[in-house]
Amino acid sequence: MSIELTAAELGSTDTLYDSFAEQGIDCDIALPDYCPDIMRILKCSVTNSIAGSKITGDRASADGNANIRIIYADEKNNICCYEQNYPFSKYAELPASLDGGVLCASVKTEYVNCRAVSKKRIDIHGVISIRFKILGIKKNTVITDACGDGIQLKKSKINADNTVAILSKKIQLSETKPLGDGKAEIGRILHASAAPILTETKAIKGKLLLKGESVVNVIYCADGSNSESVNVTYSLPFSEIVEAESIVEDCKISTYFTVLNVSAEPKADSDGGYTQLNLCCDICAGITAYIPEEISIISDAYSTEKAIDATYQSSDFAQILQNISDTFTCRESLDLSSMNPQRIYAVIAEAPESSCTFDTDKIIFCGHIPVKFILIDSDGTPVFCEREVSFEYTRSSDFSGDGVRCNPQLFVTGYSCSLGADGKAEFKAELNINAPVEQISGNHILIDLKACETSEPCKKHPALIIRFCDEGEKIWDIARKYNTTVDDILNENEISGDELTEKMMLVIPVK
Repeated sequence: MSIELTAAELGSTDTLYDSFAEQGIDCDIALPDYCPDIMRILKCSVTNSIAGSKITGDRASADGNANIRIIYADEKNNICCYEQNYPFSKYAELPASLDGGVLCASVKTEYVNCRAVSKKRIDIHGVISIRFKILGIKKNTVITDACGDGIQLKKSKINADNTVAILSKKIQLSETKPLGDGKAEIGRILHASAAPILTETKAIKGKLLLKGESVVNVIYCADGSNSESVNVTYSLPFSEIVEAESIVEDCKISTYFTVLNVSAEPKADSDGGYTQLNLCCDICAGITAYIPEEISIISDAYSTEKAIDATYQSSDFAQILQNISDTFTCRESLDLSSMNPQRIYAVIAEAPESSCTFDTDKIIFCGHIPVKFILIDSDGTPVFCEREVSFEYTRSSDFSGDGVRCNPQLFVTGYSCSLGADGKAEFKAELNINAPVEQISGNHILIDLKACETSEPCKKHPALIIRFCDEGEKIWDIARKYNTTVDDILNENEISGDELTEKMMLVIPVK
């Protein structure tokens, strides 16, 4: 009789390719005549956007723009702003055709610096890096049962998530919004950012519903006056349906957002005043769908009849335990007294950096928010400085220990800042957390089993063996040593369980 194997297929998320391509930014910007002359550059920044990305054969490509924004002071200490797009197109040669993979392209600024060559010209040097990350589903074959030739199996059940779909959905949002009563007309846009928030996911057969909003924050200089900047925040709701045949109602869903582009353009009202904003926001939702499974794995095998050839490997099985979606507020007092500030002209809070740790029955999220200040000192001169606002957020968790991990994604959804007489700025921000908590269990599993080609029948022990055993010995180990079965030992000695709870004498029957 030959050995018959029963196997199950389990999908897992696999990184098929992950690499970076650098793009240099070297340009000479000439300010148009309508822009005031440069007296002093306060800040040069690059905000990146991806217009499109794709996989074609053995090549991944991404196209986009690096938006260069120069904030400077003119000869009258007025704060001015000028921006210019720097288009880029990069590709990566793949080791093989990965047309079935999902490309997650992103871009970040490595560094940028600038200098004023003259009152109307600026020399820019910098580097951005484009990340090409391609995800796919790896099918893992797991042997769950075997029979024939006296095969004995050491089996256990585990819970694991079967990855059934990896999807990418581009969400494009655009809307014209009024500034609101009492808001000064728009002169120049200083900064625009977006924070995607997922509020609901619902899986039905063949489809997935995503609901949420993108919180867009815009900072602009008031027209005709340099005494203030204005911060306005808007919500752009979205409701998207994503189709995939493999999605069923009991799917678990994990979502990761990438902001591809955000822009804000002043728009005139019926009276000709710039009291409206044209908002555009492109975000990409990276979606992974899982079906929870309970499967049997085999960690050891032997035969009571003949020699076998068994192959094992260490395998990790993943399970989403919880999807955390929380909002919290952080506060910090920042000492700006060295800048001799009289008032704050503008505050720009950038995307936070974060990590998390587990401690017994709680999970701790910590990190910092890069914050940039444009200040007006006691002489009326604009100055620029940067600080970091640290945060820590703790919430209860039922999950901790080895193998539990979390890769949080945080967005700043709103913030404010006020300056005290002592030169300290009181900063307050609201943050949204999107964090799937995952359990990774490592297991030693059987991946192949067959009878040896030249196998002889197993050498038989005497029909009955008396063995004096110690407390804690495993019944499986005893049965394997004497080439018998666990059930025969349990039945013969009228005991139960996987291991001995005390010292005792066992009668070991051998067929």
